[in-house]
Amino acid sequence: MKAFAALIASTALALSTAAQAAPPDTGESYQSDFTFVSTKTRAEVKAETIAALRRGDILTGELYPLDFASPLHGRMRAQVKAELASATSGGEILKAQ
Repeated sequence: MKAFAALIASTALALSTAAQAAPPDTGESYQSDFTFVSTKTRAEVKAETIAALRRGDILTGELYPLDFASPLHGRMRAQVKAELASATSGGEILKAQ
C-alpha cells in the first residue's frame, strides 16, 4: 500500500511539474516585431525627457493625477514672501516674536 501511495505522489509531482513548464496554449504563436528601427539616440531621448520635465509636460509626485484641462494655480516663493511682507507691514498679520 505504501508503494502505491508513493507511486501516486511521484506521478502527481511529475505531472504538475510538466504542466508548469509548458507554455500556455493560446492558439496563436507569439511573433515579435523586429521591423522597428529607432530614429533617435538614447541621449536625444534623455534630453527630450529632461526638457519635458522642466516645462511641466510630465507629471511626477503629488501632481500625477492632474487634469491638463485645468491650469495650475500657484504662486512663486518670491510672490508669497512679498505678500507676507505687505500683510505684515499693513498690520493684517502680527509678526511672530
